Amino acid sequence: MLELLLALLSLIIWSSLIIYFFREPIFRWLDNRFGKDTPPPTLDEGEAEQMDQAFSDSFMGKHAPSEQRKDT
Repeated sequence: MLELLLALLSLIIWSSLIIYFFREPIFRWLDNRFGKDTPPPTLDEGEAEQMDQAFSDSFMGKHAPSEQRKDT
């Protein structure tokens, strides 16, 4: 029983030492993994118009199913 208690105590001490010395990288990883995301910067009028044009061309513009040739 004493051996089990000593093994458990040594695991607790080792894990606390590791957490103490590597707490900054651990906390940065936890914040990156579970933290709140930062929102992207807002687009100005020209960039927003350019993005709207790019998405409308690719999803509904040139490749729309209604514009495909039907004689083939």
